[in-house]
Amino acid sequence: MNRLIFGLLAVFLAGCSIFPKPDGTAVNYFDIQPSQATAQAAAAPKIMVLPFQAESAYGTRMVFKVKEHQVKFDEFNRWAAPPDEMVRALLATYFSGNKEQAGPPDLTIEGGIIKFCCDLPDKTVTVTIAVTVREYPSQRIAWREVFTRNVKIEQETAGAFAAAASRGTIEIAEAIRGRLTAVK
Repeated sequence: MNRLIFGLLAVFLAGCSIFPKPDGTAVNYFDIQPSQATAQAAAAPKIMVLPFQAESAYGTRMVFKVKEHQVKFDEFNRWAAPPDEMVRALLATYFSGNKEQAGPPDLTIEGGIIKFCCDLPDKTVTVTIAVTVREYPSQRIAWREVFTRNVKIEQETAGAFAAAASRGTIEIAEAIRGRLTAVK
């Protein structure tokens, strides 16, 4: 009986060494926050960015469209946080120039991520965000809009995806700021 147990153990251990993990199995994490995020106060009202929602349940996995009707979840490259949290953090940083003023905000921004994907055949990253701006404290909706930005990438890498998603989100933040100053 002992020989059988030791024999099975030896086969099991040999099996583990026959199928070693492939090189490079470390998981890389990416963020969309630019290395030097710039607060944009630019005479805008005081803004509080509320949590965003993600329309998809892919969490921190990066999603690549590989062909029509087929997506790939990258198991070795992931977002540092779910995209909804990263978008909220980037927008909060972008509009943080308004925090120097004391008191409650004039407006709140909330929304949802509709699309946050890299299309490999088109070499394009698409960021689509639905935004709702409310007056504070009444919570009356000032306006709603869906913003989409398509950013071309040169390389089909997770790093290029993250950089393009950052650029697309910053372009949306600039569009929101433009819309806010137009409403004033």
